[in-house]
Amino acid sequence: MSIPVLTQVYDEVRRLSIAGSALASGDFRLKKLVAPLEQAGQKSPVFAKVAQAVQKVVESNDATSSESLLELSTLVNAILYTQGQTGIDGKLEPIETVDFGLQTTQTPARVLKPLLEALTSVGSGRLEVIKDAFERGAFLDQRLIKPALLALDDPHSEIADFVSDRVLPLYGKSILPELQAKLDLKGRSGHVRRLAFILRLDPEGSRELIKQALEEGSKEIKIQAIECLGESPEDLICLLDQLKSKSKDIRAAALRGLAKSDRQDAIAALRSALTGDDIELAVSPIRRSRSPLVRDVVLELAANERDGLFGRKQKETKEFSKQIKRFLLLLECLRDRDDMRTETFVMDCFEQRDALTAIKGDVSGKDIQQQLVSIMASGSKRSQETIAASHMSFSDQQFIDVFAAARRVWSPKKVYEEFSPYLKFESGKKTKKGDASAAKQAAIVESLSGSLRQSYSHVTHEQLPVENFSEPLDPRWLDMAVELKNLELVQFLARSDHSAANAFLADAFEATLKKSRTGYEFADLLTTMIHVGHPGATDSLIAAINTCVKFASTFGLKWLGHTIPKLPKDAVPKLEALLPTLPKDAIDLLHDYVTQLKNKS
Repeated sequence: MSIPVLTQVYDEVRRLSIAGSALASGDFRLKKLVAPLEQAGQKSPVFAKVAQAVQKVVESNDATSSESLLELSTLVNAILYTQGQTGIDGKLEPIETVDFGLQTTQTPARVLKPLLEALTSVGSGRLEVIKDAFERGAFLDQRLIKPALLALDDPHSEIADFVSDRVLPLYGKSILPELQAKLDLKGRSGHVRRLAFILRLDPEGSRELIKQALEEGSKEIKIQAIECLGESPEDLICLLDQLKSKSKDIRAAALRGLAKSDRQDAIAALRSALTGDDIELAVSPIRRSRSPLVRDVVLELAANERDGLFGRKQKETKEFSKQIKRFLLLLECLRDRDDMRTETFVMDCFEQRDALTAIKGDVSGKDIQQQLVSIMASGSKRSQETIAASHMSFSDQQFIDVFAAARRVWSPKKVYEEFSPYLKFESGKKTKKGDASAAKQAAIVESLSGSLRQSYSHVTHEQLPVENFSEPLDPRWLDMAVELKNLELVQFLARSDHSAANAFLADAFEATLKKSRTGYEFADLLTTMIHVGHPGATDSLIAAINTCVKFASTFGLKWLGHTIPKLPKDAVPKLEALLPTLPKDAIDLLHDYVTQLKNKS
């Protein structure tokens, strides 16, 4: 039986059924199939019946075409149904599957659609959607694995990096085959991230891939491959060879690998870099190294440079300035170390700070002193106590480091009592440009609230890059911030049980909301109010929603949607009463977030 001919008849019948039976009369495509059907009908009568039905359709008119087409369609479908195959020849093999090792979920369509668009399209606001979905656990849905992998090539590097650092680790080694299949060693950006993730997932099994990347890869791929070397003794020859490269980036990557090793050849190469033209490239990897041998090399070279500078009055020359810069770079290698040898050296340099005043020039003794204070602020406890106790003797440029050191080693009460006078000094009065007291006041404010300057409107306080000190601030700082009417400082220090701060924030929000058109203006304020549990946070958010609707600010509504689940659950009735009063597009944006808040445990 010639099934392909019947399949062609079926396709043509389907086409005419869609187009309309009135077009069936005289159809040339059907007409061409009559002859092969009649030929097949000589062996199988059923084909002759089909040929007759086709001929009937071709010869039909407007009155009979629909009935003729229906008869043909019924006949062809019946035959094909009886002749269909439900199996296949060959040996049965198990379907290859991948165990993710985690519980998968089904992401609702309301979340899935905008998330897929964020992962596969371009434009602003996508990172917020992806972060929000990640926090909800949406990426445990298997349908998002491939879109997440494709996001490694996203032109917005922050999205690609977030997916690489936070999302893809959820899937473990199960995505290795897909990463390897898409990897192009001649590529850049997304392919560099693929290589990095492959090496991260399977460091031992990727040794051959590293070798191939070094031989055939693009410059960016080579750098990423070099970054993974240094842990194994056989890496040393390759790293030393890469130091001969003309590319600074490749030499820097090689130095990062060498800094992981304690072998004599690696130490010699790092010493050579510190005494040569690659000293700037060597500072960062040597600073991260915790090898005593590497530290001893730095201390030896730094001592030699110091002895050539301190206590010596010299005219400014290019060579002398170069010597000072080299000493500053060597000092930077000692940052974040608290061992006894480093502490002794740094403290000895600090005790000779009076001699630094003799060093003049574009790069001078002041720069060395500032560098020493900065290093001591993150060094040993003794170093921190030394500069904290001498806080009155420092200039405004060093004051942020001194204040940070005091917070690390002193009690909150002592920090407040010693440093709060700087904040009070000349408060509200005009000061001369360059006034040291005014500058120190500004330094303390910047130290306490400077992290807010780096925040974005969608970021909560938990995500702000604030240093973790051992103890919280003395509560009296907030009293002073309100007294000084310093909004930035109040935002950083605010807490829900402070009535004066709550009133100040509420007034500031109202004033800002009146001027707002997009939502950018009040974002940080509202974030603060929600975070500290401000009693007026819900009403303020509702007022912000109405303002964004009034000025058609889609950005503002999207951002406000992300903040809704962070409200207390007793905000639900007010929000549910608000939704029916909003335009449809605003309801679509906010409804799911209100539901999340309602279902919050």
